[in-house]
Amino acid sequence: MKLAYYPGCVSRSTGKEMDVSTRIVCAALGIALQELEDWNCCGATHVPSELVSVGLAARNLAQTDLPIMTSCSICYSNLRSAALTMEDPQVRAKVNAVLTKKYSGAQIRHALDVILEVLEKNDELITVPLKDLKVAPYYGCLLTRPRGGIDQPEFPTILEKLIKTLAAEPLDFRLKTFCCGGPIFMPQEQAAEDIAFLILKEAKKAGAEVIVTVCPLCHLMLDAKQKALEQRYGEKIGIPVLYVTQLVGIALGLNPDELGLEMNAVSPMPVVEKVYEKMAEEA
Repeated sequence: MKLAYYPGCVSRSTGKEMDVSTRIVCAALGIALQELEDWNCCGATHVPSELVSVGLAARNLAQTDLPIMTSCSICYSNLRSAALTMEDPQVRAKVNAVLTKKYSGAQIRHALDVILEVLEKNDELITVPLKDLKVAPYYGCLLTRPRGGIDQPEFPTILEKLIKTLAAEPLDFRLKTFCCGGPIFMPQEQAAEDIAFLILKEAKKAGAEVIVTVCPLCHLMLDAKQKALEQRYGEKIGIPVLYVTQLVGIALGLNPDELGLEMNAVSPMPVVEKVYEKMAEEA
């Protein structure tokens, strides 16, 4: 399988572990990624003009005839939204008027969907089954929007399917599509932190040993800020938050360094050790 790869801006900053784990996992699964040569911001939610946002995304989409894969749910949502908007002939004409490479259509895929497709056909690639590992699937609010993409917006199940494929146990996590609070963090910091801590508390209540996410902003709120939130609210959480590509990489037997696990704020190494101990017991 050969796909164009759109890393997204956070792959160069706060989401390096997402990019690192995406590349190594795809290589292990035989997915050939061809990074877009001259990609730019996807036109993320902070761009006030819809036309400018669509134009930024369309410039990326026009660079290749291959299906385009990204592992960031924000980028996935924005690229898909732009593709839908570009179906309007008037919008397409305005945008193409300023593009060197003209947009003529695109297929956008998320790494989660691609990885699940490969593993469902080749489950022998899972060399370290995540047996008995209790995982809280956390979608956030953008992966399944706009409607018609990777899964249904209200009741998605694709993360649960992948978790089961890895032999882990997906928890019935009632806040799995709840917003992490990240989009309002700058103007409403306390409200955003209240939301993030509520999600972490619910995951702890559900018995989660790990939370898996597909969004770098959600990862930032739940992982990077977790210790500060524990101090603020006076309650220990201590749950690692992994990108879906990191969780898959563990099941593929990849080295923790290759997956960027040392970059996670809450160390997932106790989880990794438990997985290998369980496998040793059953050997």
